[in-house]
Amino acid sequence: MAQAHRGLGPILGAWLAFVLGGPVDAQTKAPAPLPPLNAAVAGFARSHIGRPVGDGICITLAVEALRASGAQRFPLNDPTGEYVWGEPVPDLRDVLPGDILQFRDAIFSGSRSVGDRGRVTWRDTYPHHTAIVVRTEEKGRLITICHQNVAVAGEDPARAGQVREAVLRMNSLQKGGQIRAYRPVAPDATGADSTPF
Repeated sequence: MAQAHRGLGPILGAWLAFVLGGPVDAQTKAPAPLPPLNAAVAGFARSHIGRPVGDGICITLAVEALRASGAQRFPLNDPTGEYVWGEPVPDLRDVLPGDILQFRDAIFSGSRSVGDRGRVTWRDTYPHHTAIVVRTEEKGRLITICHQNVAVAGEDPARAGQVREAVLRMNSLQKGGQIRAYRPVAPDATGADSTPF
């Protein structure tokens, strides 16, 4: 039996290479470890699922995650609310767990098939919102976030301030919506915290 499986290896590998359009490495590489600050920020967000952080406002989750991880914090005094959370990540396909997303007029809307003849539809609106990435899949097409201060239809409004997970299907972001991503950075050389909160 073991020989039969071994004999199928090259055939199976060739078939997979044909189907997937490239060679298949029998030893899949493990993903690179997260930068330590990213791991700490994502871990903080996940550890608070189901309860509010601070006052339950969306930016408070990011502020406290950066504080707890020892990352640099930035002033939140821009009158337009264009907050900066670290080093900009220019392409959303490159976001990592622990990166912070800043939404402006973002609407995710769409539908997909589930099972036989079933459909699921969604419409999530984030006029001005902040969230922390905790997982990415499908080369950034699916991004799981932790966030708070989010009302869910049919749910007790008291739960809005609790940290919860949500999955963003990036191809369902409607035209006109913006998402900026930021990677946590170490405090500047002076050791001073640049955030007056």
